Amino acid sequence: MNVKQHTTHGRPGTEGARLDHVGLNEAITGAAFGGRRRRVYARIAALSGARPADRVLDIGCGGGYLTRLLAAAVGPAGQVTGVDPAAGAVRHAQRRAPANCSYLVGVAQDLDLPDRSFDVVTSTLATHHIPEAELAAAFSEMFRVLRPGGTLLAADFRPPARRHTPHALATRNRHGSAIPLEDLAAATRFRLDAHGELPLLRYIRATRPPAT
Repeated sequence: MNVKQHTTHGRPGTEGARLDHVGLNEAITGAAFGGRRRRVYARIAALSGARPADRVLDIGCGGGYLTRLLAAAVGPAGQVTGVDPAAGAVRHAQRRAPANCSYLVGVAQDLDLPDRSFDVVTSTLATHHIPEAELAAAFSEMFRVLRPGGTLLAADFRPPARRHTPHALATRNRHGSAIPLEDLAAATRFRLDAHGELPLLRYIRATRPPAT
């Protein structure tokens, strides 16, 4: 396991929100899912299609909850990399990670990673933390680091049924509405394969076309 510090060279104020109090955030997230977090995140890992020996990137990894599930899916021959803008979250993730996980501090819109270097890219409850003006750049980076034929699984808050629910408040405070995942993926030349809903979340699964 290792932690790499990456300083973004983007414009000031474009990094987005950081989850510096990772322990508190982990507790709040667990409570928000009402005991269903592991089941939901296990479903996300399955939907990503991550297989033994795959290389997987998790953007906005926070404390590494999803990376640990993905690490089990890819096995000892695979590798999972987590990226998060908060150094504290990355340190928290490293302390709990299996040997086939590594982490770096960085932002989705400026990934310090090689082109076409991952079989799968995931991002869960991270896009609403990215400044709206940087969302297109973030999806372009996801496209760039995926190999042709690779899979993107992105999930974020779904539109709330009632405006006073906890995830309604979080969504409204961050962006005011649900993130247009389908539109962002299509504009980045991803091929949309599936979309759906999970408790609190909506997701898309998309592919980088083999010819690109």
